[in-house]
Formats: sequence, C-alpha cells, structure tokens
Amino acid sequence: MILTQEFWTLAISLTGGLQCVLLSLSFLLLKKGNTFSHRLFAALMFLVGLRLFKSAWYVYAGDHMPLFWINIGFAAHLAAGPLLVQYIRTAIPSKTYTWTWNLHFIPSLVILLGMQNWSLEAFWYRGGYHMLLISSIVYWLYALVLLKPFSQQEVVLSGSQKRWFYSLVFMMGSFFLVYAANYFGGLLPYSKAPVVYALALFPLSISAWRSYDLLTLPKQQAVAQKYQNIEIPAKTIQLYKKKITTYIQAEKPYLQGGYTIKQLSESLDIPSHVISWILNQHLHTNFTSLLNQHRIEYACRLLDDVNYAHYSIAGIAFDAGFNSLSVFNQNFKRRKGITPSAYRKKV
Repeated sequence: MILTQEFWTLAISLTGGLQCVLLSLSFLLLKKGNTFSHRLFAALMFLVGLRLFKSAWYVYAGDHMPLFWINIGFAAHLAAGPLLVQYIRTAIPSKTYTWTWNLHFIPSLVILLGMQNWSLEAFWYRGGYHMLLISSIVYWLYALVLLKPFSQQEVVLSGSQKRWFYSLVFMMGSFFLVYAANYFGGLLPYSKAPVVYALALFPLSISAWRSYDLLTLPKQQAVAQKYQNIEIPAKTIQLYKKKITTYIQAEKPYLQGGYTIKQLSESLDIPSHVISWILNQHLHTNFTSLLNQHRIEYACRLLDDVNYAHYSIAGIAFDAGFNSLSVFNQNFKRRKGITPSAYRKKV
C-alpha cells in the first residue's frame, strides 16, 4: 500500500493542504503589523488549500467526486489570482487597497452560486476550465509586475521580507502553471499537479517560520531592526549627509546608466551599508529613489529647454541616466503626475 504511487501522491498533496491550513491560521490569528494584509494572506492560503484538497480527492475518486465539491475547488482556484494581487498591493509600501478590486471576485461567486449546475461536460470541458487557467496566469503575471519595485529598490524592505514575497509568487506560479501544464498539451499528469505545488510550498513555509517576526512587524520597526547595529556620532552623520548630497548635486553621477551604491561608496570613501542607512533613516529615501528623483528633475530641464525640442522622449530618458524608457515613463508619471509627452506639450 505505502509503496504505491497513488498513496504517495495523496500523502504529499494532503501534506501541502495541511501546510496551507497552518499558514492560514497563523496569519489569521496575528494581532500585530498590517493585520488587514495578514487576513488576505490567510484567505489566500485557505483557498489554495481547498483547491489542493479537491485535487487530491479527485485523483482518488475521479468523476465520482460530488459536483458541488468540484465547483468549490474551481471557485477557490479562480479567486486565488485576484487575492494574490490584492495581498501584495496591501502588504508592501506604495501600494493601496481599492474596494473596486472586489469586482474581480464576481466570477468565483458565480461559480459558488451555481455549484450544483456547472458540470464538467457542459461547462468546464467546454471552455470554462480553459478560461480559469488563463485568468489565473494573467493575475500571476500582474503579481510579478508588482514585484518590480523590489529589483529597482523603489521599495525599502528587509532581505527577509523580499525573500518572503519572492517565495510567495514563486509558489503561486507553480500552483497556476502546473495545472496549465496538465491541461494545455498534457505536459504534466493531473495527479502530479498537487504534488509539485505541495513541494513548492515548503520554501514558503520555511520562510514564514524563520522570518516570522520581521514579516509581521510594521515597516518602520522592520527597517529599524535592519540597521540596529549601526552606531555613528551625530556630527559624523551630518558630515556624511552633506558629502552625499553635495557629491550627487555637483558631480551628477545619476546621469550614468546603471550607477551603483558601490560606486558612490568608493567615490566618497563611506561604506555602502552606511550610505544606505543614512539615506533611509536620515534622508527618508533610498539609493535608487534618490537617483531617479535627480534624473527626473534633469529630464524636466531638458524638456523645458527649446534647444532639446528635437530630442525624442527616449533620447531625453537615456541622457538623464535611465536605461529603460518604460522605467523613465513610470517614474516620471509617479513624481510629476503626467507623462513626459504631456509635460512637454504643457511647456
């Protein structure tokens, strides 16, 4: 019995579902930090756990599984995508919760309301399951876009927090993609989908248990804990602040595409972690945001200058130190409220 493939498939799948339940309960009971985002994560894990239990049951029972349980599993799958996005939008700085996002859960609600009617043959195998998988992948891709500020250091998070979000998106990607791999072309047997997902869930669980305190702290406390071992006299701090701001304003290193904090550290003879600490704790910004702020102001001067009227927007973006036109457009609109093209027209 214990040597059969069916037994291990069921055992691993149920273990993954149990992990989801434990994570859900852990974050549901939290009383500190961003409790609203914790509740969203708890709901996400509960829904994914439902889907995993449904898959394990279906591997065992096949089409003899009650129809309403099949539809509950599919409704949970359908809601997981928008819930993942909503969790990220509320859990990281610079993102906000919008009630209109609840409209994205209407398809899942419709499935639940008709759980006795949406049959496999008449609905799910005639395009319903296809659309479920496609929509889930679209939401997952959007979640990846939301993580972009991490790589650009536009959002100040601890290393543990970044690993948490990356682990979560990786895990959810495995969840969505393994089911798609089974349905589109039969690249993966259906029985393997919950197994792969359950295995991918282990790193997220480990990340949660190892970094639990940092993940649940308010942002300000987490950042303070990150820099708690740095002790510098007040006079030295003021000196470093002046050196950093004076050098950036006078030498304009931000005009160099790909300029790094290590280069600034070497130029000023200040350790890079100290520069990061001063920017975060005393100038209330971070390295990339500081550079981009100066780059945008420089780009505005070029857009205002009639001598640069023949320059394209891309040309101005690269002259200002940006390596990507899309990043330039995003930063410009975020800081100025309008696009570079609209800004030029106003001038």
